[in-house]
Amino acid sequence: MSARAYDKVRWYVKRLSVMSGAELGHRLKEWRRLRNMAQAYRQGMSHSLPLQPAQVGFCRSPTHLLPELVWAFDPDATANEALLAGHWPALGFPWRWNGDAAWHRAPDTGKAWPRIFFGDIAYREGNPYGDARVVWESSRLQQLVSLALLALRDETHTERALAVLETMLDSWVRANPPLTGIHYVSAMECALRLIAACHALDLARNRLRSPEPTWRNLLRLVFSHASLIAQRPSLHSSAGNHSIAEAVGLVYAGILFPEHGDAARWLAQGLRIMQKEAQRQVLPDGGGIEQSFWYQLFVVDLLGLAQALLEHHRHPVPRVLSDAVRRGRRFLSAMADAPETLPRVGDGDDGYALSPHLRISWNEPAPAENPVVFPDAGYTLVRGQGRRPVRLVFDHGPLGMPPACGHGHADALSLHVTVGGRELLIDPNTYTYTGDPAWRRWFRSTAAHNTVRVDGGDQARQETAFQWSHAPRALLVAVRRDDCGRTLLLARHDGYRRRGVIHWRAVAFDGADHLLVLDFLAGEGYHLAELFWHLGADAEPAAAGFILCDGDMVASLEVAGGAASLHSGETAPVLGWRSPRYGVRVPANAIRVRYAGRFPHQFRTAFSFNGADREAITALEAFLDREMAHYREGRLWTIQESKFSAYPWMRSISPGRSRP
Repeated sequence: MSARAYDKVRWYVKRLSVMSGAELGHRLKEWRRLRNMAQAYRQGMSHSLPLQPAQVGFCRSPTHLLPELVWAFDPDATANEALLAGHWPALGFPWRWNGDAAWHRAPDTGKAWPRIFFGDIAYREGNPYGDARVVWESSRLQQLVSLALLALRDETHTERALAVLETMLDSWVRANPPLTGIHYVSAMECALRLIAACHALDLARNRLRSPEPTWRNLLRLVFSHASLIAQRPSLHSSAGNHSIAEAVGLVYAGILFPEHGDAARWLAQGLRIMQKEAQRQVLPDGGGIEQSFWYQLFVVDLLGLAQALLEHHRHPVPRVLSDAVRRGRRFLSAMADAPETLPRVGDGDDGYALSPHLRISWNEPAPAENPVVFPDAGYTLVRGQGRRPVRLVFDHGPLGMPPACGHGHADALSLHVTVGGRELLIDPNTYTYTGDPAWRRWFRSTAAHNTVRVDGGDQARQETAFQWSHAPRALLVAVRRDDCGRTLLLARHDGYRRRGVIHWRAVAFDGADHLLVLDFLAGEGYHLAELFWHLGADAEPAAAGFILCDGDMVASLEVAGGAASLHSGETAPVLGWRSPRYGVRVPANAIRVRYAGRFPHQFRTAFSFNGADREAITALEAFLDREMAHYREGRLWTIQESKFSAYPWMRSISPGRSRP
């Protein structure tokens, strides 16, 4: 057996391990449908249109049939010229449309993806062509939305923008016959393409230069895509943001093209899946079940688009949909002010629901309480009121969406900190999905996050590029804020239970400029412990630790409990990297604090964001020591949850959950 065949068999074995009996039945039906598609494809399936533009209201209407949306679209002259010349970034790689072949050329490798039946294409990790997510980006056709916006907002570019829009759409349809090539592999990609093409032509509908062939191209795309989506929904262990994108695509097709014989079925299927997944994936506190902030934005934007579409067409909006949108927007508004400042917690591929210019998910007020706890998603947000406002996000949630936890990272008890809007403690992000397996493993590993690694192992086991096992159970044990504005957070996780170790983290913040973090590793025997701090700033060693600089922001970090060292851009082993966007990897500063010896053990880290005020740090240390008196010297760090109620200042956020 070849190495590639072995890897394929191994992938299927691991994937089967998380499937239920119901899912196995679903997969068997899906396999039969795929086989029937392949047979029809090889026999020369018909590509004739069931309806012509003159028969479809969406093509004939003189008025817009899609809702007016909120856009942040203000490109400069350079960006306009690049867009008009066919340039559209393929995530972290350059891409330019210069003919039909461009749609199949891999931006990351330069190789050509095969133009064969989509079910026969090897696209997973280790394929010979490249990262499928990269080649899919330009074929989402979201650049058509940008061209339509440019045509509407800048009369000097109207004619050229519309010409590029119509020619590019014609090229895509011509180069991608139904079921042919990499762009039909993912039903979600088909749904996003359908949504974008509908919005682009609706925006430009009264200015099209060649309306008849352009509308015909749209119908070819919509009808072929909706049919495929309806036959290949992502369900069971594959249900995630893909499911919601597919459902919204079906809702668009069903609402906008009622003349098609399958429109009612598309709409019913889309609404059914969308309601179920909106209620499941947008947690009661507004966080996302996949434990990825970027995909939560993606999901909430998609659901918001569906809500706006239904309202615009006076179709009843399911209560579960509007509720999910409201609470999802509240969560996003708490975590950031815009997509650009959203912390990159968990996987993120820089993909959008419709356009990078869309702004519909920041119209809910952020929670007023401080700190604010999101107990279902497993995050606590603390805001400071110093000269440079601090935003601190503490991760005490699950690994990801069960059973595979695909988009989650091994980041239990990690911290993300911004000071004056600048990232000080970062999440290094994602970099790749099916590109280099070694880099995929590192960017989702424990060592790539601001937490502690024990004995060189992750908090969970990486099975495949999108599957974990032995997920840790994390618990926020206590939240306290005193009359002086100081906050204490206490949490733990059991990801190292196989090694007989429990990791506790206490975070104390004075509400302004000083942060103290205590990591306690409860256990026995000899172990290696490594504490990592990934930085968004320059760093230099100092007498008591490190000086961190970013422009006019100067901070300090002092650490005790091990030997501290500074790293950047290292590969043996990997340390000191970040991915500012998908497909791009750059060196970044990281501090590692290493201890090898007997457990229990503790690390103590002090941050000062506006100059080290020794008196303020001492006061914060006293606050932490006073509140943690019951745990001094490790005597009670392994106390059972049921006894926490003995201490009035302890408030269990999720009682009974994740007992190590």
